[in-house]
Amino acid sequence: MAVNQHSSDVIQEITNDVLRIVISRPEKRNPLGSSTARALVDALKRADQDNDIRVIVLTGAGDAFSAGGNLKEFVELFEGSASEIWEDGATWHDLYGCIRKLGKPVIARVDGPAIAGGCGLVCCCDFVIASERAIFGLPEITIGLFALFILPPLLDRVGRAQARKLTLTGRRLTAREALEAGIVDEVAPIDSLDDTVERLAGSLSKIAPATMRKAKHSFRVISDNGFDAGLELARGLRGAFMGSRELHAGIGKFFEGKGS
Repeated sequence: MAVNQHSSDVIQEITNDVLRIVISRPEKRNPLGSSTARALVDALKRADQDNDIRVIVLTGAGDAFSAGGNLKEFVELFEGSASEIWEDGATWHDLYGCIRKLGKPVIARVDGPAIAGGCGLVCCCDFVIASERAIFGLPEITIGLFALFILPPLLDRVGRAQARKLTLTGRRLTAREALEAGIVDEVAPIDSLDDTVERLAGSLSKIAPATMRKAKHSFRVISDNGFDAGLELARGLRGAFMGSRELHAGIGKFFEGKGS
């Protein structure tokens, strides 16, 4: 049974062990204002502590994922001091930094535009499934800004060359182009988008939560620290897996299947 929870412009729908977080202001194409950003961070962090949730799906209501930041709110910062602008950045630091630290996998379900901050949020997710009509772009530079908070997750997703091209030109990508660039993991027809997301969520939900949490942590710290340091970290992290009940049970099932 689905259970709905509402907070600001964010809706939470829980079905079995999958939490669907929806940015829900479709009449404005789901802008990311500061209150929405804080609600998203709160929903994500709460989900990470909920033992009944194994997978998180992040999406937008209507025909857009998110068309980007709330420019009216952004303009209000023009008269702020450097200190006030820095303090305001804490919200966005939290939003674009929290997903990679969660112990549960997050799938971005993208239909329609994922632009500017919306594109950055997509890049934060572990997996990205897009409809054929999805559009991606970082047009900040065309209005005199730059994709500052978005750059770290974009670099993590596509690498330096693609990130430079996307942020310095502001060009938009179709779903297929975003797939080639590395932003998207899979493109699906709109009528099978939800089925594709559900299949992936179902597959991920079968993985033991403790294993998933350790795996996400290991991936983050090893990939963040370069080749040599990564090998040393792998050596240290190995014991956390080798001594786990999940591994012992998994090995047991493997040998049972082999008849040994």
